[in-house]
Amino acid sequence: MYQVNLLPWRRQRLRRRGVFWLCMFALQLVLLLLVTVAVFSLQHSRQVQRQESLESLSEALTVLTQRYQQAQQALAQFEQQKARVELQARNLQHNQRYRQFLQQLSVAVPPPLWLIALDGSLQGGLQLRGFSRHSAAIAQFEQRLTAMPLLRQHRLEEVVQSKDSLLAFTLMAWGRDG
Repeated sequence: MYQVNLLPWRRQRLRRRGVFWLCMFALQLVLLLLVTVAVFSLQHSRQVQRQESLESLSEALTVLTQRYQQAQQALAQFEQQKARVELQARNLQHNQRYRQFLQQLSVAVPPPLWLIALDGSLQGGLQLRGFSRHSAAIAQFEQRLTAMPLLRQHRLEEVVQSKDSLLAFTLMAWGRDG
């Protein structure tokens, strides 16, 4: 029988088959590596986009916060100005009532009577002190005060006669404000 040595041919075929499968395995590894790199690259680009978006939103929040604070300051200034204007209006009205009261009071004082003091407080009311030689003038003054619309009530506190027959009186009055 004729014998042929197939061993080199088998070895060559096994080597080719081994190289083929080794190349296929290497190709799979390279492909897996490329897919992994692509996925990480995509995630990195998304992370960068999110970071940029977060930074832009943070800047927008800072701008809006500043605008909000400016609006709050403007509102506070407006409220202060409004309160000041209201206070001035109340003061003006109060002063006009006092001016009107003093004008009416000057008309209400009879000629033989002199007012020497006009003291007022929110709690105590208005205290009028004066002098007169005639008790009728004090009574007339008290009657005229009753007719004044700015005074609700009044009371003659004291009347003292001095040695020279001069009458000193103190009258308490309460007006619309207290």
